[in-house]
Amino acid sequence: MGDRVLGPYRQGQEVELPFWISTHLVGMGYAKLKDEDQLTTKSLSTTHYRETLPGLRDLPKLPKSFYFKLRRLLKDLKAQEAKDRVMGRELDKALGLARDIVGIRIRKIANLAASGEHPPELTSNLTAEEVALFERVRKQVDSWRKEILGRDSDR
Repeated sequence: MGDRVLGPYRQGQEVELPFWISTHLVGMGYAKLKDEDQLTTKSLSTTHYRETLPGLRDLPKLPKSFYFKLRRLLKDLKAQEAKDRVMGRELDKALGLARDIVGIRIRKIANLAASGEHPPELTSNLTAEEVALFERVRKQVDSWRKEILGRDSDR
């Protein structure tokens, strides 16, 4: 990569790298991702099923790089759709599942942030992006609560 040398690696050797580096190497044709490292419409459907289980108020744990992989899956499906119109159905399915998953998780995160409870185990299943959202919503709710109830609202 440019003036940098990666390695020494042998062809076919399995190497663990940060996801953004491996994605770049795959894009350049120097590497392939393992199948279990990729998000597919099928695995997205499984995630959707777990998120929509009736009575489940907790947030199921997602892989750290879930949203990165989701964006990449949608981007890849859009690119494939441009070449093959049949892929439009696959893209529509993935978009529908993704919207549902994101919507469900946003609602759960907002409820969690508004609850006033903030023990670490409540947020342990959140991805980095979700923790950032949780913190923003929590701060907004706390600020609003203090504005409405006064400074002594923590009691």
